[in-house]
Amino acid sequence: MHSLLKLLKALLFLGVFISSAANADPKVIVLAFELNDMTDLPNAPEELKRIALLSSTFKESLKSQGINVLPVDSKVQAEIEKHSPTYLYDNVGTAIELNKDMGADYLVIGVALKPTYLFVYPRLIIVDVRSQTVVVSNSAQLESSWSDERTTIRTAEKLAQVVKQRLDALHVKK
Repeated sequence: MHSLLKLLKALLFLGVFISSAANADPKVIVLAFELNDMTDLPNAPEELKRIALLSSTFKESLKSQGINVLPVDSKVQAEIEKHSPTYLYDNVGTAIELNKDMGADYLVIGVALKPTYLFVYPRLIIVDVRSQTVVVSNSAQLESSWSDERTTIRTAEKLAQVVKQRLDALHVKK
């Protein structure tokens, strides 16, 4: 009888463990916004600063909403710096391959397109690592002065909310 009780406890524990593992929050790698500046005077320091603020606020907003954001591997960051700002955005298979050992369920890849002096279009995709498909493509229009940090912050927070909502919807389906 004592052995049967131990076996039942072990099975109960295993059931709880499997259930909690199945409901674990997805792990996400965020390859933040790279500036794709197509103007005549590309990569102005003020614009680079704004995109850095957009990226850091976006990541922090995801974390504050409970998204399990994994760090970007230094080898991946070095690879990003070797290529054009849109390289991983346009080459999802390469992005997955570079991050395959990190244990992420999803990749969020961002590009900040600046076709004119007036606008920046932060664009992002969410890639399901397992199915190797893009499950979300979204963008925003960032129309403000370089010095208008509040608009940049609000844009980052709105994009983070889009990611959170989509990940929540995807996670419920699994």
